[in-house]
Amino acid sequence: MALRDRVKKLKLLIMDIDGVLTDGKLYYTEHGETIKVFNVLDGIGIKLLQKMGITLAVISGRDSAPLITRLKELGVEEIYTGSYKKLEIYEKIKEKYSLKDEEIGFIGDDVVDIEVMKKVGFPVAVRNAVEEVRKVAVYITQRNGGEGALREVAELIHFLKND
Repeated sequence: MALRDRVKKLKLLIMDIDGVLTDGKLYYTEHGETIKVFNVLDGIGIKLLQKMGITLAVISGRDSAPLITRLKELGVEEIYTGSYKKLEIYEKIKEKYSLKDEEIGFIGDDVVDIEVMKKVGFPVAVRNAVEEVRKVAVYITQRNGGEGALREVAELIHFLKND
């Protein structure tokens, strides 16, 4: 199926966090607190997708208060953190919104994302994703995770949906 056809069906976009919305690095303070860095470009990308009527969700194995705060600031509708059972969560979200696999996209970077990426209609890998993830993707971003990759995907979706 052509990329344009996949994108035109898109109603929900799910993202991993570490390595997709962040650079995948973990920064620790001297007190042992984790710091995550988010790119403003990705925040604008989220707003663009929401304006197009695309529901957004995140599924992340890691759980962190700053992460949840940032996602809530951006109005992300579905936030699932602290679980590596991504396929199980994916099925729950799909059922909640009564969607078909081909109406859902997923942006990932590591092997824990592959199960879900194989199910969705629009699997995306960030440029610095591991090779196994890149092989499953129908689109690989020009930007690395945490460096505006989501914004790039949002602009692609906007362009193809309005073409």
